[in-house]
Amino acid sequence: SILGLSLIALLCFAATVAITAPAATIARMIGMPPQVRTVHGSLWSGRATLAGGLTLNWGGAWQNLLLGRFESDLRLTGANTLLEGTFYVTPLRIGVENVTGRGGTDLLTLVPGTVPCDGQAVVDIDAIAVSRSAVTALGRVQIGESSCQPPGQAPFSAPALDLRLSSDGEDGLATLTKNDAATTRLGQGRLTPDGWIKLQIEPAAAVLIPGLPASAPTLLEFQLF
Repeated sequence: SILGLSLIALLCFAATVAITAPAATIARMIGMPPQVRTVHGSLWSGRATLAGGLTLNWGGAWQNLLLGRFESDLRLTGANTLLEGTFYVTPLRIGVENVTGRGGTDLLTLVPGTVPCDGQAVVDIDAIAVSRSAVTALGRVQIGESSCQPPGQAPFSAPALDLRLSSDGEDGLATLTKNDAATTRLGQGRLTPDGWIKLQIEPAAAVLIPGLPASAPTLLEFQLF
């Protein structure tokens, strides 16, 4: 019993050291994507400045640690963006929940290769969770009409869009449609528990992606993790 209590105490001590370690030190150890400019604070509570003038703040909650759930409130702010939600990790899954707010053009700077557009998005995501056995998702992102300017090409207009998150068996789905009476489907992404993403982009999406074939669906598949 003494050995068991000692091991529990050691694990608790190690977990405390890990979550209170300086975030900048952890960032140097694991490496950060180029979109992350600076990191301050700790893994438990801190702030990161991102590309596009965005700032990500996080703060952990103690109440569920004894239940094996690390939970942190997130707040992403920028000139045109204000998103809030909760990130969590358990021994069985990782995910986000209750993500709400608005997203603007500054969010596009976080995704390499995206076309600059001036549309606003309204975000209402109940949950996204990934485990070894399933990917679950539930929520909606509505994007207003946009004017887009591809580098070195003619500008174009994008219609209002509707992105719905759902689940299909063990997979998570993201379905993009025009936000109109016809709800024309533009594409669908499927994320599997083993980390594969399967994309099907419909010919109707050619208006949003210059150079995309308009005669047949485009199929893409790659491993995310």
